[in-house]
Amino acid sequence: MAVHGYGKLTNMAEIMGGFRNMGIPYPEISTYLAIAGEFLGGLGLMVGLLTPIAAFGVACVMAVAVFFVHFPNGLLTKNNGFEYPLTLLCVALYFLIHGGGKYSLDALCCKKK
Repeated sequence: MAVHGYGKLTNMAEIMGGFRNMGIPYPEISTYLAIAGEFLGGLGLMVGLLTPIAAFGVACVMAVAVFFVHFPNGLLTKNNGFEYPLTLLCVALYFLIHGGGKYSLDALCCKKK
């Protein structure tokens, strides 16, 4: 996720144009939200820091990807379908509900004494 967010960060004008062409509402704002969700959310999930917030960002980006980008292509990934983005959405929802686990930075920072 972080790699995709970084790619958007380094190519914002093209991403905004692409969002506009796909009919994503408020493409200027949506671009910044996608970057935050992917880049910061991906980093947060990778180390387990602010896991529910990071997972929420990733889940939102993946929901938009499923419905605005991949859904018209059907299920299968080989047809650029929504199979893989839906999987990432489900994984993000898992971390949103369950948190980062005992080996996350969240657990390290918030140990009960």
